[in-house]
Amino acid sequence: MEVINIQQALSQHAQGSFLKLLDFNENHFGMCDITGTSPVWEMHPDTDEFFLIIDGRFEITLLDSKSPSRHVAEAGSAFVVPRGIWHLPSAPHGCKFIHFTPGKSLHSDAEDPRAA
Repeated sequence: MEVINIQQALSQHAQGSFLKLLDFNENHFGMCDITGTSPVWEMHPDTDEFFLIIDGRFEITLLDSKSPSRHVAEAGSAFVVPRGIWHLPSAPHGCKFIHFTPGKSLHSDAEDPRAA
């Protein structure tokens, strides 16, 4: 068994680094400390994606209907982005979070990746 101090691990790497946290059922939990907006949309065709916000404020835009929907999660919040939904993560003032994405990840720099 392995015990990890998340804050210490994040402080030892450059901001924006996506780090492996712990192995879990042949996958792994990851963690990140980011500031700013992702340059690309992301989507997972075969799995949901779990987020746990440790510190800061996380903003995410989902392309799950005709118009984008924006959601905000403060420290202590958790949420799941459903499989097959394009999303754009953002943390304008900084955010530390844990994520679990066991499947494939697709990325797009299109304005609306659903049209591509």
